Amino acid sequence: MREPLLIVDDERSQRDILQRILEAEGYAVRTAGTAREAVVLQRGSPCAVVLSDVKMPDTDGVSILDDLLTVNPASSVILMTAHGTIDSAVEAMKKGAFDYLTKPLDKDELIITIGRAFERIALLRENRRLRQELEDRCQVGGLIGRHASMQAIIRVVKKVAASPSTILILGESGTGKELIARAIHAQSPRSDRPFRAMNCAAIPDTLMESELFGYEKGAFSGAAARGIGLFEAAHRGTIFLDEIGDLGLGLQAKILRTLQERTIRTW
Repeated sequence: MREPLLIVDDERSQRDILQRILEAEGYAVRTAGTAREAVVLQRGSPCAVVLSDVKMPDTDGVSILDDLLTVNPASSVILMTAHGTIDSAVEAMKKGAFDYLTKPLDKDELIITIGRAFERIALLRENRRLRQELEDRCQVGGLIGRHASMQAIIRVVKKVAASPSTILILGESGTGKELIARAIHAQSPRSDRPFRAMNCAAIPDTLMESELFGYEKGAFSGAAARGIGLFEAAHRGTIFLDEIGDLGLGLQAKILRTLQERTIRTW
């Protein structure tokens, strides 16, 4: 038995005929006699394909289309219309209907259209599956790649991201160390907290200490107000210190003490 579809028509005889035709083709069929009933059914257990009459006692085709697509935006809605209401069906297609059929319905056309609607649903699902697979296997936090070396890096990023430990990223200039740091942050429990990066080689040692740890008002000439350092700005987030080896040994020692104690101290 194929997956279910929903028939919406206020004429009981029409619903019964359509149900027999489609069940003979192997479809599981649900029916609704009003637009409200159809919306309730879709909310409870949505069908991917809906075959609906345009003229309903409690609404019109465009309105029922809006309601059905609101409940299940990915569904394929096929409208049935008499020749006098084709304009309404065309308008509905512009708003997202999959197709429309004119009454009296042609059995072969009905079956083909229903089949195409399910094919569309299958393609959408396959597209989502492939996108998710691509994201899971080949992309993480901005890193994309299928090569074995890149996959190995992605596995390491996922592994270390959950750790609160300090991470050393090695690589030549321009190889993407900050990109790796951002990927680790994006995969970590800290992803909703700040990410702060600093190029240690670009700031003189005389200013770096204040940039990292901040300062209090009056701590030195020109300190008219309290200054927040990088560590405080990135509280509970991630700090990436690029080219940290270019810092003076004294400042490196202070950073090491901060990383070990997890607190900011004033020396």
